[in-house]
Amino acid sequence: MNLTPEMKAQLAEQKKQCIFCKLIAGEMPAKTVFEDGRTIGMLDIYPALKGHTLFMPKEHYPIMPYLPGDEFSHFFGILPRLSASIMKAMISTGVNVFIANGGVAGQQASHFLVHVLPREAGDGFFNFFFDQRKAKISEEKKNILQHNFPTMMANHFSRNPAAWHQGAGERPAFLKPSTVLYEDEKVLVSLPEKGVAEGHIEIYSKEEKDFQKLSPESASHLFFVASFAATAVFEGLGAHGTNIIVKSGVSDDNPSGRLSMHIIPRKQDDGLKLQWEPKQPKYNLDEVVSMIKDKTWEINVVKKKVLVEEPQKVEKKKIAPHDEIRKAIERLH
Repeated sequence: MNLTPEMKAQLAEQKKQCIFCKLIAGEMPAKTVFEDGRTIGMLDIYPALKGHTLFMPKEHYPIMPYLPGDEFSHFFGILPRLSASIMKAMISTGVNVFIANGGVAGQQASHFLVHVLPREAGDGFFNFFFDQRKAKISEEKKNILQHNFPTMMANHFSRNPAAWHQGAGERPAFLKPSTVLYEDEKVLVSLPEKGVAEGHIEIYSKEEKDFQKLSPESASHLFFVASFAATAVFEGLGAHGTNIIVKSGVSDDNPSGRLSMHIIPRKQDDGLKLQWEPKQPKYNLDEVVSMIKDKTWEINVVKKKVLVEEPQKVEKKKIAPHDEIRKAIERLH
């Protein structure tokens, strides 16, 4: 993403005040559980669940679309292995990945990060139960997504051909979606008949049942498709923000254990309660750090480059890129 001098100046000012940049630089103590040249994972000191880890790029990017392609590939390519290490350390049966894009979606800091939450049945975490699905998407908005999303993906692959991509691929028998927006050899993207919000999009892996078993290439592609989905509901449906939620493994809200990803469009005062309340842990965080670090050393960073392009917009009206980015930065304040 090309940044104007004005935007670079804004980011430089953000970085000076960013608490996570200070933690990364060692200016403040952090409960670090994993680190490589580009990324860092640290325990949330007010965790939703034991082992709750914040994973972020070391460079300051305020929102997901800012990550350059190689940074995006590295970051999301390593995420399944980090999740596997946390699950092993916590002896958990499942995991959630939670991303908040925009203040209305619960983004609280200007440094992009993801939450990794180890899960198990009976853990008392009820924020991601999607049993109250009442929102139906209008035919007009469905048509917008059905047109825009495949166009976005086709444009991407025309500019960035992938050796593995030839078409839609085979659809596994367990996938029986209501409305298919897009599919390729690795993923299927669908609109459920009813969602927790209008425009709720679901993404499924065709390759693996468990998130932590995805290859770096497949994991990067999964999140790449998710970033397009977030762009599609932002541009086409007028969402003010989005949540990206990965469910994998067995927990009370995912009894099948199968990997699924949910793109939830967010609007001001939409009534959704996906965020948790910060709370002081009753256990020793340093002991948890030690437990997770005992496993994260096993992470073998794959050097193979995986091409992931930043999402391209299919716009209903022309907006200069620097204006759109400026607005995104302003929404964080």
